[in-house]
Amino acid sequence: MKLVIVALAAAVLLAMPARAFAQPAHVDSPKATVFITQTLLVGHAIVLPGEYKVQCRMFEGKTFLVVTTSDNGKEVVRVPCEREILNDKVADTQLRVATAGDGTQTLQSVRIKGELVAHRLIAD
Repeated sequence: MKLVIVALAAAVLLAMPARAFAQPAHVDSPKATVFITQTLLVGHAIVLPGEYKVQCRMFEGKTFLVVTTSDNGKEVVRVPCEREILNDKVADTQLRVATAGDGTQTLQSVRIKGELVAHRLIAD
C-alpha cells in the first residue's frame, strides 16, 4: 500500500512541472474601448480627443499599456506599466488621470472592466 501511495505522489510531482510550463507567464488583458474627451498625456505622447482601444500586453518580457485607434487599430503609444492587485473586480473601464496646475492631464492608470488589477503607468 505504501508503494502505491509513493508512486502516486511521485506521479503528481512529475506532472506538476508540465502543467506549470503549459500556463502562460502573462496573459494579455482584454481590449477596452475608451473615449478621450480632452487632450491627454500618455507617457511622452499626446493623445487627442477621440475613441481608442487600450490593452495591457507583454513584449520581450516587459508589460506595456498599448493605446490604439479604434477605427484601424494603429498603435498610438506603448507605455511601460505594472499591475496593481485590486480587492474587487472593476465594474466599468476607467482612466485615472492627474491634472497639473496648468491644466495638463496625464494618464496615471487604467482599470479594465472585469479585471482584478489596475494597470499603473511607469514613468520613464
